[in-house]
Amino acid sequence: MVEKMNLKPVQLALVEHPIHGSVFLEGAAGSGKTTVAIHRLLYLLESGVPANEILVIVPQRALEYPYVDALRAADLPPGGQVTVTTMSALAIEMVQLFWALAAPKMGFAPDKQPTILTLETAQYIMSRIVDPLILEHGYFDAITIDRNRLYSQILDNLNKAAVGGFSYTEIAQRLKEAWLGESAQQKTFDQVQECADLFRRYCIDHSLMDFSLQIESFCQLWDEPQVREYLFTRYAHLIIDNTEEENPALIDILVDWLPDADSALVIHDTNGGFRSFLGADPVYAFDNLSKSCDEAAKFEESFVNTPELEALVNEFARQM
Repeated sequence: MVEKMNLKPVQLALVEHPIHGSVFLEGAAGSGKTTVAIHRLLYLLESGVPANEILVIVPQRALEYPYVDALRAADLPPGGQVTVTTMSALAIEMVQLFWALAAPKMGFAPDKQPTILTLETAQYIMSRIVDPLILEHGYFDAITIDRNRLYSQILDNLNKAAVGGFSYTEIAQRLKEAWLGESAQQKTFDQVQECADLFRRYCIDHSLMDFSLQIESFCQLWDEPQVREYLFTRYAHLIIDNTEEENPALIDILVDWLPDADSALVIHDTNGGFRSFLGADPVYAFDNLSKSCDEAAKFEESFVNTPELEALVNEFARQM
């Protein structure tokens, strides 16, 4: 049995919420939200929900460990496994599984499975594109920046386009619209766009998938009935933690998914969103996911924060 004696009544009510419908839970860090999610997961299993029908989604792999550790420690019935993953990892899984559908949408050859690029291998490919342009044509002569950082910045622009839901071909235009400095910098933005275009073409031609292509391909696949049916049938129960750290493209997918789930617990950290520089949009996540759930709950009290730590968190949130 799952030990629940240390839970507050408001926590226990969510843990033992009927196994249908969706609940949006918000609260500050340390208010017991993830504790509720872990106990809810174990409660679902104790109540007879098959483990392989439960999907736990977190924004980064490090946040998987509390769920994985709880599952390892619990005395659970045999049969199946709970899936604890990130939306990015789920995107890769779906793209590989439905490659025959994804490839034509993105311009890939469907008969050749893609190679997934890490950040390091993506930077290596980018260096092969950028370095000749710098050496032979004087690209980026208006800026002083470390080469590795330059590769990273161009890749980051591709990633921001993918998670923001706009075309990578708009990178230069958007950079120009946001720039308030000297007009000479406009040339640099055009060079960034050219490098992004060349990188994307190289990836398509050689069946390589960087992060931006993984997200774009998953978003394209989401329109396919086969993909939705597969996920809706496979995972009837969702637990989604730290939604404030997710990006708009993947939030849109979650919003579509929630009405088809038998049950869902969606958790939002009120003062989170520290991955905004990576494309997270806490306001977009809150506005859309809170409206997509049947019920809402809020934890006001922090069980771990001191007044000093609470003040620091609030100051960070105010500066964002």
